Amino acid sequence: MTVLALITAVAVNEALSFASRYNTQRHQDLEDQLAQLVEDAEGRIVAERVRPVFSEMAQTEDLAALEVRARKDPLIDAIYLWDQDEMIFPAPAIEADFGSLRAQPCMRGLPGEPGAVPDPERLAASYAGCFPTQDPLLALFATSEAAELLINAGLASQADVLIGGIPLLTGAPLTEARRRGADLRLLAGVQLQRARAMNARGRPALAQEWVVDVARQIAALDGPDLERTLDLTEYPIPQDLAEYHGPERELPVDAEERLARAHRRLDAWKELDGYPIGAPGTPSLGEFPRVIVDPVDDPPWVIFVSRLGMGELSGAVQVDQTELARDILDHSKSRYFQYLSIRDSSGRVLAGTTEPMEVDVAFPHLLHHLRAGFSRSAVPTAEQTRSAFALRLAPFAMAIAIGMVALLALMRADRQQEVLLQRQRDFVARVSHELKTPLAGIRVMAETLEIGAYRDEAQRALFASRIVQEAERLTARVNEVIKAATRPEDDVRVRTNVDALLHELVASWRPRFEAVGGRFIVEIEPLGELIVMPVLLHDALGNLLDNALKYRKAERGGTVTLRARAQGRWAVFEVEDDGIGVPAGLRKSIFERFRRVEGEGRGKAGGHGLGLAFVADTARLHDGKVECAEGVAGGSRFTLRIRRRS
Repeated sequence: MTVLALITAVAVNEALSFASRYNTQRHQDLEDQLAQLVEDAEGRIVAERVRPVFSEMAQTEDLAALEVRARKDPLIDAIYLWDQDEMIFPAPAIEADFGSLRAQPCMRGLPGEPGAVPDPERLAASYAGCFPTQDPLLALFATSEAAELLINAGLASQADVLIGGIPLLTGAPLTEARRRGADLRLLAGVQLQRARAMNARGRPALAQEWVVDVARQIAALDGPDLERTLDLTEYPIPQDLAEYHGPERELPVDAEERLARAHRRLDAWKELDGYPIGAPGTPSLGEFPRVIVDPVDDPPWVIFVSRLGMGELSGAVQVDQTELARDILDHSKSRYFQYLSIRDSSGRVLAGTTEPMEVDVAFPHLLHHLRAGFSRSAVPTAEQTRSAFALRLAPFAMAIAIGMVALLALMRADRQQEVLLQRQRDFVARVSHELKTPLAGIRVMAETLEIGAYRDEAQRALFASRIVQEAERLTARVNEVIKAATRPEDDVRVRTNVDALLHELVASWRPRFEAVGGRFIVEIEPLGELIVMPVLLHDALGNLLDNALKYRKAERGGTVTLRARAQGRWAVFEVEDDGIGVPAGLRKSIFERFRRVEGEGRGKAGGHGLGLAFVADTARLHDGKVECAEGVAGGSRFTLRIRRRS
């Protein structure tokens, strides 16, 4: 079969060689066109779309107004400004101190008899005494409290009129209200209260229109204010739209698109807040800016960074990647325009044809994660030539190829199945042996007690106590096997104090190492609260510590070090020991299920080949990975990395 396949391959290669030579020149021409296209596109984007925004940032003091103007260009998502390493735009969100506001004299309500329930109208009117104040936060807070009283008392009309009477705040977009000192989450809440009042007055269509407008206003905010308000678009805005029986049952497409961009803007701001933008090496205004891309987001955000003039100011312009690709395509002058596409590093089409690419090149300077390419339809003559030569031999070659692929796949599957079955047989044999030993002891002592063959009452009590001990050992062993064999997907992600989890782990394991004369070194840096699967993380680290304890070089002694630290986007945990180690050739395969390391010195410590597979599953479910390497003092060093999500 191998000889026949070789002969067929040679024949097909010779038949297609002419078509391949014919294609070579055409491909080279297309590559040259693409190289020129991406070179021109990067220069034009910077010169015509990005650098003018940087120039305005260097000259204006009203950055908020500049951002509003810049966002009229569909390419621009946001702008950012740093003074050295401190981000000064967008400014921090305004947050009202509700305790302080509630303590104001106009918010103390009406005097009355002890225990008496105040009249909602009179109490709301009392709160209205806060409206003339010059403090917009107090006026807004008083409005919210009074409106809630009126709506709950069935006085929706009065609540609607009350809220509509403060146009200084509610009559302006959220972006404008922020400049007047408003807490935008509180203001958005008041606007949603008004929608409730409208619906209660029998005007559901107007209420829905109002809610959709609030969602659009939230989508226009900057990162700090988005962090406080964007969750309102998940609750209660969708629920309110569904509850109000108007024409709209969900957000319109344009609002959803704006919110998607708002999510990217928020993600980018979180990433950039504290980022060393002003570090040495940041390009000046006349140079090509630096580009930062986060490939995790879908689609990723793209940010151009540059110093502004000769001072300490640096700026950034966030652009929408899909619009960027469309802009490049729209300005293409190639006669093969209809066959052109722009794709990201994963191959996803951002703009242009969705046909498979025949020729493609990467962007040379800034947008390295993007590629421009022509589809196969751009070389129709070459394709026709190739097909004509291949047509006669295609059925024969395809049959051989399919047969060989099928045979190889079957042989590989058989080998993998046999390896897995052997591991499972070994696993069953080990577990059976470990269960038989305590069961045999229990049976002998139980039969002795049953026939009364004990010497005295003390021996009877001893046998009974040992039966209980052996049963407890047996139960613990069974639970250990069940726990190790269980897939961990059912755990849930929660916000967890990882520092407290680590200290609990240390308190649990330190006595075990001390009991065998070992040293347990702890090097933990603060990680704070992260969104993790706490049970999985705790048990995975426990498995690594248990292995370090099992595989010591001697019966007593040994040193084990537990480390934890933040490293960029990762939380990194390390367990390092000076034990017998793991052979270099097995440091990847030990994370497979039922895989054990056999060898001298492992004795009865060997596990069932499930613990490290559990650690690998835990890493995968946290979008991370686990690695095994040699420790500094010999032994092993296991490194578990998980994504830091807070």
